[in-house]
Amino acid sequence: MPERLSVILIEGSYLLQSGIQSLLSEFPGMRVTAIFDGSEKHLAEKVLAKKPDVLIIDPNTANLELLSFLREIDANNGMQVIGLISNETPDNVVSRFPHVLNFFECKYDLLESLKAILGKRILSAGKSTNNQNLSEREKTILTEIVLGLTNQEIADKLFLSIHTVTTHRKNLTNKLGIKTVSGLTVYALINKLVDIHDIEHK
Repeated sequence: MPERLSVILIEGSYLLQSGIQSLLSEFPGMRVTAIFDGSEKHLAEKVLAKKPDVLIIDPNTANLELLSFLREIDANNGMQVIGLISNETPDNVVSRFPHVLNFFECKYDLLESLKAILGKRILSAGKSTNNQNLSEREKTILTEIVLGLTNQEIADKLFLSIHTVTTHRKNLTNKLGIKTVSGLTVYALINKLVDIHDIEHK
């Protein structure tokens, strides 16, 4: 298993490119290694040469002959192909993909869809990127952060100084390489440090 899951994105819209990259950044252990707009010649060869673990593709990208492209890609076992669709994408196009993400869904649903599609691969990649395990105290503080508590509230709850909480928070952020609360939330969910129902009711 590689240290990180490499992702190639085929999408013509800059805004969607940026949004997908932002979404993927929520997962420790995933990185976008290349972006194509779909107009490139010999695109299947270029994608296969990079040997990504995951390919996310918008079937509406320019000049892309979807069926022949997917046939070429399909020969490469081990690559997970995800179609980027909308509510208006015809069923016969949706059916060409083993997995889909609907870009009209909210962020939470998109993250849940990615977790369902990639499952253990995300977990393994996320663990392999973290050379140091979190201490029990860091796990506790991570849980409280994900549940929405401020540094001061965590300090009060755990009978710690705010300086100690801040130090633990910096340490766990450095160990995980995750700086956003939403990224920490995904990590905590994947590693079963919190339950989704706890987060929904915070």
